[in-house]
Amino acid sequence: MNRPIKFRVYNNKQNKWVHGPGNEVNLFGETILFGSFMNNVPTEELNGCVALEYTGLNDSNDKEIYEGDILMYKSGSIPTTGVIGQVLYEADEGGYIFQWERKGPNQHHINLNCDVAFESVIVGNILENPELLK
Repeated sequence: MNRPIKFRVYNNKQNKWVHGPGNEVNLFGETILFGSFMNNVPTEELNGCVALEYTGLNDSNDKEIYEGDILMYKSGSIPTTGVIGQVLYEADEGGYIFQWERKGPNQHHINLNCDVAFESVIVGNILENPELLK
């Protein structure tokens, strides 16, 4: 699979999203060039902002799914329909996951793949809508 490397950055000072072409984002008058995956970016370069990577997948409304997005998963292998969870990158899982239970020993998740993305809709993101995960 060949996917574009793209990021969006949440500017905490202005409470808005900043997008750039490909893996470049202009923050505070400087262009920051991201490598593949966020852990390659020194946090001091972000000056309090949060960068999230594009997963390469789109939801059922054809909106791009980014790390940190909150999805409503409508069907599939999860017993309940309409379950809400977060998109996370987990190196131990080999990529992006959809995690819908985050308390105690119940850390339920599935790999984020084309089927899961197609059966989901973005309802928010962790930075602007954290209350959706409570």
